[in-house]
Amino acid sequence: MNESYLGVKISGAVLVWFRVLVGADVPFRRAESKYSVEQVGVTVEFYGGELNGVSYSDPATVKKYARRAQLGEIFELDRATLKSDGVFRSSPRGWFTFGHASFALLFFFGHIWHGARTLFRDVFVGIDPDLDAQVEFGAFQKLGDPTAKKNR
Repeated sequence: MNESYLGVKISGAVLVWFRVLVGADVPFRRAESKYSVEQVGVTVEFYGGELNGVSYSDPATVKKYARRAQLGEIFELDRATLKSDGVFRSSPRGWFTFGHASFALLFFFGHIWHGARTLFRDVFVGIDPDLDAQVEFGAFQKLGDPTAKKNR
């Protein structure tokens, strides 16, 4: 049982094998622990990167990497070389593309919305669809058209 997937549990870290069986946990209180890392003997092994092939079985080290995996940053990264401060930045070209894509979607959905308002105007007003036999909806809405029906 050396291979494991790291899962998330609200009260500490949970290590899950094969995504079904709970293999070990890191509880907040020792009294709650049924599968402590020390009792089960969990090992952590790295694939790829600087620690490729390295395996740790020390419980403190295993717990350290399990907790870091929950926070999303397992390794210490060299932030000084690339001046990384955790803020995602974009070039003017990226902002230009993002802005135009956003406005294109906004105008596209606006056209769909207003087209639907026009096509289904009688439904939005609340006119019953079975009323077509008695009344023609929109017959008197042609303002200024001399061929329109007069309401007399």
